[in-house]
Amino acid sequence: MAIEQASQLDRGAHFTRFVEQMRATWRQGQDATLPARAQPLLEALLRESPRDEAWSALLLREQPVGRELYRDSDFGFSQMGHYHPAGHGGSPHDHGPYWVLYGVYSGEIEITRYRRVGGGTEAGPARLEIVATERLPAGTVKPYLRGEIHATRAIAPEGSVVMRFLSADIDQIERFRYKPLDRDNQPPTTGSPKAGNYQAIFGR
Repeated sequence: MAIEQASQLDRGAHFTRFVEQMRATWRQGQDATLPARAQPLLEALLRESPRDEAWSALLLREQPVGRELYRDSDFGFSQMGHYHPAGHGGSPHDHGPYWVLYGVYSGEIEITRYRRVGGGTEAGPARLEIVATERLPAGTVKPYLRGEIHATRAIAPEGSVVMRFLSADIDQIERFRYKPLDRDNQPPTTGSPKAGNYQAIFGR
């Protein structure tokens, strides 16, 4: 059983409860309401877990770029843990047909959502405009749904511990990433990627 695997990992009592509740939520139905039903479960994990619980202590101590904390063999979802130093960020991207929950255990990040307004829907030149930028302090979780274009950036001076819940294995699918083309929008930047011209790249 997948939940037995989670216990064997010994991530801690709060983490084991989180996995049990998430599996129960999956069994209740995998419809359009699932991200909203999953969100408070991750929020509770972030807000209630002490810093010395196994999973949180590991991320605070080792500060990994990315660490898989759990993968469910029955439902296919996974829980990733990340440490993002101040200023860390990436280019706009989506998660294809899947959805993701971004949550913050410590520190703070901002996430910018974009809309593709030029260049059609295929790979090639594209133009992105900014829809909204949201700040996620510790204990906050936000869902990003199928096809939503977004980019994250860590803004806490001490760095941020970020939990990324994936509804499925995104490494097994092709999806869009957007490479900035404008000269004033090249990494590294002091802020999130701007609206402007991009090259849409479709692949794994």
